[in-house]
Amino acid sequence: MIRNGLLSLVMFALVFTSFAAVGNAPVLASEDKEVKEYKSTKHLDAEEIIVKFKPGVNLPYEDGAERELAAKKDNALNDVLSEFPDLKLNRLFHIFDKQSKVKEDQAKAVFHNYYTIPVPKGADIEKLLEKLNNSKLVEEAYPKTEVQTPTLASNSTPVQPSDDPAYIFQGYANAAAQGINAPYAWQYEGGDGKGISYVDMEMGWALNHEDLAAHSIPLLSGSTNVSSSANHGTAVLGVISGVDNALGNIGLASKAQPMVSSWIRTATGGGTNIAEAIIVGADALDAGDVILLEVQVSGNAPSWLPVETWAAEFDAIRYAIGRGITVVEAAGNGAVNLDTYQSYSGKYVLNKTSPDFKESGAIMVGAASDTVPHTRMSFSNYGTRVDAYGWGTGVYTLAATDIYSTTGYQSSFNGTSSASPIVTAAAISLQGIAKAEFGVTYSPTQLREILRDPILNTPSSSPSTDKIGNLPNLKNIIDNLPVPFVDTIAPSQPGNFTSPSQTASSINLVWDISTDNVAVDHYEIWRNSVLIASTPNNFYADMGLSPSTTYNYTVKAVDAANNKSLPSSLVATTSSSYTATIYYKKGFSTPYIHYRPAGGAWTTAPGVAMPSSELAGYNKITVNIGSATSLEAVFNNGSGTWDNNGGSNYIFGTGISTFTAGTITSGPPMTATVTIYYKHGFSTPYIHWRPEGGTWTTAPGDAMTISEVPGYSKITLAVGSAARAEVCFNNGSGTWDSNGGSNYFFNTGTSTFDSGTITSGTP
Repeated sequence: MIRNGLLSLVMFALVFTSFAAVGNAPVLASEDKEVKEYKSTKHLDAEEIIVKFKPGVNLPYEDGAERELAAKKDNALNDVLSEFPDLKLNRLFHIFDKQSKVKEDQAKAVFHNYYTIPVPKGADIEKLLEKLNNSKLVEEAYPKTEVQTPTLASNSTPVQPSDDPAYIFQGYANAAAQGINAPYAWQYEGGDGKGISYVDMEMGWALNHEDLAAHSIPLLSGSTNVSSSANHGTAVLGVISGVDNALGNIGLASKAQPMVSSWIRTATGGGTNIAEAIIVGADALDAGDVILLEVQVSGNAPSWLPVETWAAEFDAIRYAIGRGITVVEAAGNGAVNLDTYQSYSGKYVLNKTSPDFKESGAIMVGAASDTVPHTRMSFSNYGTRVDAYGWGTGVYTLAATDIYSTTGYQSSFNGTSSASPIVTAAAISLQGIAKAEFGVTYSPTQLREILRDPILNTPSSSPSTDKIGNLPNLKNIIDNLPVPFVDTIAPSQPGNFTSPSQTASSINLVWDISTDNVAVDHYEIWRNSVLIASTPNNFYADMGLSPSTTYNYTVKAVDAANNKSLPSSLVATTSSSYTATIYYKKGFSTPYIHYRPAGGAWTTAPGVAMPSSELAGYNKITVNIGSATSLEAVFNNGSGTWDNNGGSNYIFGTGISTFTAGTITSGPPMTATVTIYYKHGFSTPYIHWRPEGGTWTTAPGDAMTISEVPGYSKITLAVGSAARAEVCFNNGSGTWDSNGGSNYFFNTGTSTFDSGTITSGTP
């Protein structure tokens, strides 16, 4: 059963992912944030470099092939050979030689492209790698490092769960398939989280709880600790950081250092800013540390979504990932198939198989049952984007009544809120072990792939339909512990950088997908030496440009370790054509516009039907008028009734104009608006309305659209100089709600309608 306590929601409300909600609208950041560059540690003490040449280079497969290499006359390689005249190029595979008939065996032909170069004495291996990778003949050059066999030192401060009386109720700590097998990790140095810090990002915590106080948990700058939310945050901290003492339960990574960052911000007087809280958290951590995002948001869906669907939060996550910090993100409790979710721009940004997909780099967590086999909880979001799952019900942990609580425990913490700290603890344990064993932690990308691996971890009962990833199995992972991979190799230079189309205000860009030894993470787009965008796609539309203007573009491929490719460049020019946008205040209920660019050819009568605009009471059209600087037009109802300005026609300039009863004004409608949230009474509601004292719409009126708040429809009405809108509702098929014949009146601004009652503000 999902935990009770769902608070009333507001437009764009953000809620705790265990189904506790709070009604604060997000606000913009009140201060600029200095971005700190993150550079991954580079282990460049190798004694050999492995070089893979491109197909067709055709060097003899023998030791000492540097002589034939010099004959290729490649500038980058010639520089290397000139600097190191004694450099040797030898075979990587000694089971093959130049007599091997690998060309007749396509599966083995690739191996004749691999050679090794002993690093010359005194050489700067980083610069040597850079020169080799700049060669047009080289597909990839990378340091050959020694294979490391984990020795896994015993924990120097053993975890002692037996004296924590509630530990017996923490089934999520047990061995697979029930839990993540935390005790197995506790045997090893770092497996208890020692050496790793993490930030829990939500709203409130009881930081002096008896099972947390020993951590002296800092509240990061700009945070407001919200007392009404203390139970949720305290429960999350208890799963990860319950102190190893003789009280209550024990955290799965109890030796990690917790910190907290609230998205209720002091700088905005208690306003919300999730992205700012993420940035503050990231700046407090080092590479290898972890951020947990205990929040879900509303958006273009009937229920709750992961926080990365909001653009600022997505970029804040990318900032943290770029600094080497692992981000764990609750998938949300909306029962939404994220593969079918579309953003407000109609893009499938959470579907990993779609070209619209946007990669944040976070580990996204769904919720499953506490029983084996684990089955997706009905409320959990799911899809190809979800990487891992935890228990979404029955989690025993800490509790609090307010931020001053010092005791309290609960046995039924639920939702993706309870699932996410379980996965977070597994991530912290693995980072702690890697740090102790190898002296370096996993990158966010490598750690996510480890936790996604269905062979190493515990799949759900039906992976193809559950679509929530895997439950971490620490024993399997530790028994097959991979070496942290330190990526120093940049992606290949994007090829075929072109602009297939241009308008007067936009330039479309496209390029070939780059390759990388790990994976390309995103591309940077630069215009006139200024970074304008980062995208995971190999295309971009640059909008809002000036007509007949030339722009210089470059594109760079970037991997998860922030290695950047050589830039590809392009010069493109916007066209000289212009557009005219017209808002038409309804005179004709179904208006047509018959037009021509000034001096050009007319459309065929009656012209073009004008679509409805985003403002109720207005139609809207945008016309491409080429090199003309104005649009000549007349209006009609499509059936022979015309408005041609007494025979003089109407003239509209470029840009946006508003047409009202024969008068043209520059810009969009300057009008007061009434925004109405309508709680579903009619499943498909229509609104029949007029500005108070004005003209009614034609029945049944305007259809209301689904809003960002689940259970509500929404519309914005342009009421001109009126102070109120007079309305009644109907189902579009003859069933009406007219307030008993008195109609309803809504003031300008935003109002909520629920079962006949009007309240000011959002739901």
